[in-house]
Amino acid sequence: MGGGGGGVKVRNIREYIQKLPHATQDRLYSHPATCLALFRSLSETAQQYVMRLLFVGQPVPLDSLTTWAVNARDKVNLDATKQLKSLRLWSVVQGEGGEGVILHPNFKKGLTTAMCGGGVSWYGTHQLEPDKKPKTVEFLDNYAKERWECLLQFMVQGDSNSDKVSPDIANLLLQSGMIHRQGNEHVITSAGFQFLLLDTPTQIWYFMLKYLDQCDSIGLNLTTCLAFIFQLSFSTLGKCYPIGSHATFVMHLRQIGLVYQRKHTSPWFYPTRHAINFLSAGANKAAEKKEGYIVVETNFRIYSYTSNELDIALVALFSEPLHRFDNFIVGHITRESVQMALKNGIQIKQIVDFLETHAHPQMLKSKPILPPTVTDQLFLWEMERSRLVTDDGVLYSQFLSDADFKIVHEYAQNIGCVMWSNVPKRLLVVNKKGHGDVKKYWKTYKKEHGES
Repeated sequence: MGGGGGGVKVRNIREYIQKLPHATQDRLYSHPATCLALFRSLSETAQQYVMRLLFVGQPVPLDSLTTWAVNARDKVNLDATKQLKSLRLWSVVQGEGGEGVILHPNFKKGLTTAMCGGGVSWYGTHQLEPDKKPKTVEFLDNYAKERWECLLQFMVQGDSNSDKVSPDIANLLLQSGMIHRQGNEHVITSAGFQFLLLDTPTQIWYFMLKYLDQCDSIGLNLTTCLAFIFQLSFSTLGKCYPIGSHATFVMHLRQIGLVYQRKHTSPWFYPTRHAINFLSAGANKAAEKKEGYIVVETNFRIYSYTSNELDIALVALFSEPLHRFDNFIVGHITRESVQMALKNGIQIKQIVDFLETHAHPQMLKSKPILPPTVTDQLFLWEMERSRLVTDDGVLYSQFLSDADFKIVHEYAQNIGCVMWSNVPKRLLVVNKKGHGDVKKYWKTYKKEHGES
């Protein structure tokens, strides 16, 4: 999993778990699915350390640990030990022969159970009757794609798609800063546009991180929800599972296409490919990325070879549609359309990245991909909004004499805090940083010269 600019920083599994309170980590490590998912996220060297310690019943002396690597001080080994320490997966304890290393007891037990079997079923022991109308993998894939695109279309098109997104999901997008209120409408933000540039698994993982941050406020247990997410990643596509005590969480996952549930009273659900694959976010971007569909000409015409409503809506965020055919859209990038995008918080760099990411294969043959006249003009339009720079200042006025004004003016100039002055009218503006010094100097000067 990677990060993006524009307000979107995607933490991977390790980064997320290591920031959790120790008590929450301890509870998480009691779930075998969590232990296995976390183990898979470790580097190969860190995995080797864990496997060597997993079946050892006593602390391994630090001296012995250094013999496991050719160079215990090289970057690979240091990174591996840093990962294990930051997650509290191992700790240094005092043994009979000196200091030694042991695995976290909960993690050790959970990973052993996950790898060797035993314990209770992750989904409980309740047996379900066979589904009379089992769902095919094709159906689940189409369902997952449709539900996730509904969420993305709501971000792009706002309240025109509000009937397809639940109030809970809309509120989460609002709280996470990916959309904001503009009057009575929901409008995408810069962070939201950057979110749309991510591959689908990374989008889902980032969205779920925001969801997990809100667990307490919606009455759900963070540990239980996170463990359930990890369970889903080890599910079998096309197989149904009992809901058990996760009814509310499953309902929310259903709304974004991570699981399929025929109706809200159904006792079982089907995990979709999105739920199974999103923990591998960023691992296979080549397979995730679809063929580009955008052509941009030097006359600022933009051609979109697509019939997908989401793709069309994305291009319309910064261009004016001119003609629409069955699978072909013609638009025009104008100063007005770009200024509207900038007003909504979308940055020109994000627009350029979007056009390059979704460029048609014919455009990819050119270097640079986009016509320089277009990219240069886009950045010039952005610079138009930066002509005026505002800064806070403090006005000094009503000086009794030219001499008083002159002494304060000269002092402010000497310390470099003058923002503006008008000598004939005895007006002086200093920045906030220097205001304290100027005020103190002026009071001292008046006191020394017997002024009130």
